[in-house]
Amino acid sequence: MASTDNSQVTDYAAHRAIGPAQPEIADLFGIALRGWFFLVAGTAAGIIGALMLLSTIPPTYKASSRIVFERTLPRYLQTNKVTNEPIIEHDDTLGQTYVIASESILLKVVRSLSLANDPDFVETTSSETVGSRVRGLFRNTAQALGFKKEPTEERSIDPEKIAADGLVRNLTVTREDVMSVITVSFSWKDPVKAAAIVNAIVDTYIDANITNKTKSTNVAGKVAQERVEELKQQVKDADRALYEYKAANNIVGTEFLMLSHGQLGVVNTQKTAAQLAMAEAKARLERFASDPEASALLAPDDEVVKKLRAELLELSIRANELEKLVGKDHLAAIKVRRKMEDLRQVIAGEQRRIAGSFSKDYDLARARYNELSAEASQVISSEGANSGAQAKVRELESAADSLRSLYNRSLQQVSEMNKVEGQPSTTPDARVLNRADPPLQTESSKKRWLILAGGSVMGLLLGGTLLLGRNFPFGVFRTAQQVTYATGLPCNVLPEIVKADEHASLRTGEYVLDRPYSRFAQTLRNIWATINIAQRESGVKVVGVISSNPGEGKTTVAINLAAHFGRHSASRVLLVDADFYRQSLTKSIASEARVGLREALAEPTALAKFVIRKDLLNLDVLPCPVSDQIHNPTELLGTAEMEQLIDVAREAYDLVIIEAPPMAAIIDYKMIARHCNGFIFVVEWGKTSQRLVLECLSDASALLDRVLCVVLNKADPTALRSIEHYKGNRFHAYYSDQKSA
Repeated sequence: MASTDNSQVTDYAAHRAIGPAQPEIADLFGIALRGWFFLVAGTAAGIIGALMLLSTIPPTYKASSRIVFERTLPRYLQTNKVTNEPIIEHDDTLGQTYVIASESILLKVVRSLSLANDPDFVETTSSETVGSRVRGLFRNTAQALGFKKEPTEERSIDPEKIAADGLVRNLTVTREDVMSVITVSFSWKDPVKAAAIVNAIVDTYIDANITNKTKSTNVAGKVAQERVEELKQQVKDADRALYEYKAANNIVGTEFLMLSHGQLGVVNTQKTAAQLAMAEAKARLERFASDPEASALLAPDDEVVKKLRAELLELSIRANELEKLVGKDHLAAIKVRRKMEDLRQVIAGEQRRIAGSFSKDYDLARARYNELSAEASQVISSEGANSGAQAKVRELESAADSLRSLYNRSLQQVSEMNKVEGQPSTTPDARVLNRADPPLQTESSKKRWLILAGGSVMGLLLGGTLLLGRNFPFGVFRTAQQVTYATGLPCNVLPEIVKADEHASLRTGEYVLDRPYSRFAQTLRNIWATINIAQRESGVKVVGVISSNPGEGKTTVAINLAAHFGRHSASRVLLVDADFYRQSLTKSIASEARVGLREALAEPTALAKFVIRKDLLNLDVLPCPVSDQIHNPTELLGTAEMEQLIDVAREAYDLVIIEAPPMAAIIDYKMIARHCNGFIFVVEWGKTSQRLVLECLSDASALLDRVLCVVLNKADPTALRSIEHYKGNRFHAYYSDQKSA
């Protein structure tokens, strides 16, 4: 059985339960259309509140002035040594907004304009306002509870501080999109005074800027002068230390030190040249030893060889001329060639003789190198003997020279600063772009429409909130489409009957008889048609009326549905009250009954003894009059006697309508469900949670296929008109709530 139930739940989740249905835009529009009064009233209240706020705000005037920070002229003056004052860069202008609004500037403005004696400032700012009263109330309460200690003594009130606080509250200092421009604004009820205060703040700031720059220059000059005096004393101390060291080491001067150092450099240069000459001579000697003939050709020419070569060149020219005249074989040409060969042999012999002197050149070069090496060693030895003294003297001289150079630079800087201080004036970093003029238009007038618009929007939101609170559209059912979308079941919307005199007839089933052309009656006919079709197709004879929660109107639906069947068909109808807990059906239609369902269960075959006949409605009622609380109603409904009683009712009647207890609170409906062929599921319009309905349907998955339809009960007729506005006025005009003749 458990597996069957689980499969049915899965089937329901897969094929029917799509999920909670949310309202559409048209639904929200319908709610707004029905509750237009809340929206209009909220908007009107917001506008009235904004007007009241505007009436309490005194008119204020806002005066503004702009200052710009320039770097071109100060940088030019600083570059050309005209001034040494610091320059405010563009990145530093944001910090100047805090300087302008600082207490040091504002107190000067208070004193210059005598604002401490101005009653508009001192009395207005010190008078007790609503905010101060509220703060005082909280302060006194905290003191009474012991959270805050009472002040031991009262502080004296400084009028200048009060006036400065008033300036701060109404002062606005902002940096514009251009980083070098700052706007200073002040709001006050007197336009002339507002402009005067802004101009005074700007002038005071510029004067303070000049004063601060002058002080900075003076401080810098004083520090530089002190540094010069300090460096002067350090130079004297360094010279004295150098003199004392020379005197202690018997050093008259430093020329001998420099001489030995220079001599070592000359010797090293000569030693390098001698080493190079020795290497060349050695290379020539080794080449000559390996190949005397070839090496001889590398020997340098002397005067004799040069003359022989010149004579050889002349003979070569002469031989060429003779060969052209008489030919190569002529005796004169042959003699010249022989003479040229003799000259070549003489030249070669002379070169070999010169090459033979390579050994002597190498010996001389090596001797020169050895001599210079010995001289360099001697100089290095003498330099090492005096290296300690040399190093110390050099150290003292270097320190003295560095201090002297630093002293000269500082002295020159002080001289330039003294020249700058002699200049007639100091250049300010900022200048006024435009001075403040008394404003002609109040500041509040500029915000009037903004405050009104904000008040109307806030009022509209408040009205919308109240409207949604009364007609909350989320998580509940308001249309048949929502029910079908969420449950997969057909749905009928049953309007609510709101008139007090008609409510009694509704509870007794007479309303559907009195107003057969009303929408209520027409909806019941639709449900009757659904049951009628189920009777013909499936043989449905027992129909249970169920709901999730109590109070959703299933009693009204059951009574009026049975009355409609009883009066408009030849069917024999039995209406059964199976709710042992509240007996709403019995109290509505058979309050005079003394016996009913409980007694019938004791004698199931004698059903006719316990039913009450309602001739006006043409139906029988099996009431459930219970004077005391029953401890086992579920067991009573699940007995074999209950099954036998239903079988007897099937035989005696064409239609049996049973009102069952609510599904979410009690499980008695499960005992009744097995006896029913179909169910009418009643859901209260706009009240019952969608989640609760889906949970109940999921728990009762065994009876899902037997739910004939869902009745969305107690629908607001006005809301239905707006929800179904797409159907047109002719659709709603078709129904008539007039009593039948």
